[in-house]
Amino acid sequence: MIQRQDLASAVMQRERSRNRIRLVTVTVGAAALATAGVIAYQLPGPAHTTAGSGTATPAAQPRAASQPGDDGQGDGGTAVAPSGTSGQAAAQATSGGS
Repeated sequence: MIQRQDLASAVMQRERSRNRIRLVTVTVGAAALATAGVIAYQLPGPAHTTAGSGTATPAAQPRAASQPGDDGQGDGGTAVAPSGTSGQAAAQATSGGS
């Protein structure tokens, strides 16, 4: 008889533990969703603006460094990246969303 009570007690304890884990999971998920919403709200707007006629103005493109042999006016073979890029390729602006 005592063994049956221990089994029932263990099952109830297990269900309480599952409910606690479920509550913690839901709470953390809701907090993560709220945080993502706040971050998305704080992000800057689109990378381009629209003109009065409804056409998008092109984003500024970085100037490519001339390579030796292109037109004979190379800069000695050293490519210079615009400041703040640390040698990485320029990011492409996207519009819409897909």
